[in-house]
Order: sequence, then C-alpha cells, then structure tokens
Amino acid sequence: MRIDHDYIKRMIDVILSHPSPTFTIEDFDSAGLPYQTPEFEFHMKLFDDQGLIEQDDGDPGFGLTKGIDGYASWSVLPLRLTSRGHDFGEAVSDKSVWEKVRKELPGAAMSSLVTVSVGLFQAYAKNKLGLN
Repeated sequence: MRIDHDYIKRMIDVILSHPSPTFTIEDFDSAGLPYQTPEFEFHMKLFDDQGLIEQDDGDPGFGLTKGIDGYASWSVLPLRLTSRGHDFGEAVSDKSVWEKVRKELPGAAMSSLVTVSVGLFQAYAKNKLGLN
C-alpha cells in the first residue's frame, strides 16, 4: 500500500479540529474515515511510527491488536497528538506548505513528509518574520 498524502491531511484535519485535547478512532469514523479499513490501519501505523500520536496515558499503541489469524480488533482509547505531531499538523495546515509538498514530493515517505513539511513551515515563518 502506498502512502496517501491527502488521506494523511484529512486525518490531521480531524485531529486538529477536535474540541478536546484527546481524540479516538471513532472521531475519524464520524468524519468519514472509517477505522476498520486497511487504509486507516496503514496510516495510523505511520503516525505511530513517526511518534505523531500516542495514548493519552503515554502507553504504547493506538488501540489495534491483531490475532495470529490476522483478525484486527480495535479498542477505543483516548489518543493525543505529540509535540512532534502538532508541529507536523501546523505545517500541513499551512496552505503554502501543503501545496508545495504535494506538488514537489508526491510520493514522499512519511518521515520525509514530516521532516520537509515542518522544515518548510519553519523557513516560511522565519522569512515572514524577517529572521533570515
């Protein structure tokens, strides 16, 4: 499965628009991103791999367990964006950053997407503030 940048952006939008500091997988479901799909599982694992999300109590994982037969079981756990997750969310919420990354790096891996988006946002901010 390939990384879908637009799907990632939709996930970030759901998280950032949530009224409380924590969210659950059901919030994605309510926003039209059903959590019981391979696409959702794949992208949540990427968020977890990059340290963008964590359980609110700091325990590892995001509520997915799989049996030996591959059957997926979801637990509804309070999750939160980490500081790194907020940096990424802020970066991809900037229209200039998002359009540039989507255009110039359409097949970027998740680590590149995070690093480049945050770096580009920081460069735009420094330039805007005259700190170059």
